[in-house]
Amino acid sequence: MPHAPARVAPWRRVFYGWWMVAGLAVTEMVSWGVLVYAFSVFVVPMRAELDWSTAQLNGAYTTGMAVSGLVAVPVGRWLQRHGARWVMTAGSLFGLAALLVWAHAVSLVTFYAAFALAGLAMAATLYEPAFAVTAAWFKIHRDRAVLVLTIAGGLSATVFVPLTGVLISAYGWRTTLVLLAVVVGVVTVPLHAGLLRRWPSDVGAHPDGRSTDVEAAAQPDTVSGAITRRASFRWFTLHLTSHTAGKLAVTVILVSYLTDRGYSLSQATVAAGAVGAFQVLGRLTFTALQRWFPPQRTAILMFIAQALVLPAPLLTTGHTAAATDVIITLVVFFGLGYGLPDLLRGTLLVDYYGPSHYPGINGVVAIVVVGARALGPLLAGLGMTVVGDHSATLVGAAILMVISAYALHRAHHAFTNETASR
Repeated sequence: MPHAPARVAPWRRVFYGWWMVAGLAVTEMVSWGVLVYAFSVFVVPMRAELDWSTAQLNGAYTTGMAVSGLVAVPVGRWLQRHGARWVMTAGSLFGLAALLVWAHAVSLVTFYAAFALAGLAMAATLYEPAFAVTAAWFKIHRDRAVLVLTIAGGLSATVFVPLTGVLISAYGWRTTLVLLAVVVGVVTVPLHAGLLRRWPSDVGAHPDGRSTDVEAAAQPDTVSGAITRRASFRWFTLHLTSHTAGKLAVTVILVSYLTDRGYSLSQATVAAGAVGAFQVLGRLTFTALQRWFPPQRTAILMFIAQALVLPAPLLTTGHTAAATDVIITLVVFFGLGYGLPDLLRGTLLVDYYGPSHYPGINGVVAIVVVGARALGPLLAGLGMTVVGDHSATLVGAAILMVISAYALHRAHHAFTNETASR
């Protein structure tokens, strides 16, 4: 009597790469929420309790970003040789340690030391290593995998900014940091250590879960150093750098800017969290529109819209109904365009130059992008110190959005010429 075919468990029918993407979506939400977005909420109570200036507080954040940039290339090389599993696990542990040190900070030295640890955690847990995973495991469906990760990263602000505000109101900022450290330890450490694998072949699979490893249409790989000398690469890097510096400058001051205008802490955190919600909507809309419009064209239009709305609140005062309408408009358009460079970085950069050298190339990109993450808060703090309010930050961020739009246009034009000349 013939044997019935063995049944395969439903969960085994799903390509393992999607299980990793699901796990990374969770860890990216936590890592971005705790290490990046929550900081703006802590500025208000720390400034009141410790009597540290905004420039001093933002300086610690800048220190963390600088450390992250310094280790970006070594992390990229490790990813290219060994994969993301252990570097992301170590990053989670560094993040946990950073939060605990921060919770006990009574001096600027301790506070800055905490953010030096946080910088190591950022380099090892944010989009850079996560995108390296999608580059290795996906070809045809890479854009979908990147979209899932960036949606989770966008939702991190929606979840963790208001959550952090609620926890601080209930337990104080120090206890809140301990609670966030517990979340990092319980959620991200086991997922990174237990779920991540380097190549599809490690689990007997091919990219995208196909039966054979058929190379997806992509530009031929070449030597990483040759790629980084291309004009298209330089313009694309300027695009990422300008937009990142501008959006991070606004991110770190948004809560304090709104509270300074008379809004309550809860109202300010809801507004900042809404940026994350519109960030997700922007990424979904952007991906859907790719069927009809070139992705760089849609992104350029959105960056120009951001440049127009960022200084608009300076035309109003206080928290009147008219002022609130203007701020809502800022939140909507700032959020819609917030995450588009990250989406382009995880898809367009691979389409341009191919997947094999992506971790190494992305490590080079990470140096300047992380430097921009550090520069944005630094400029915001200096603007507050020199001008006395956040107007310089909003105007400066608008200028950076214009530069970003122009650089993206030039990057695509240069890439088209490079492709035609080969």
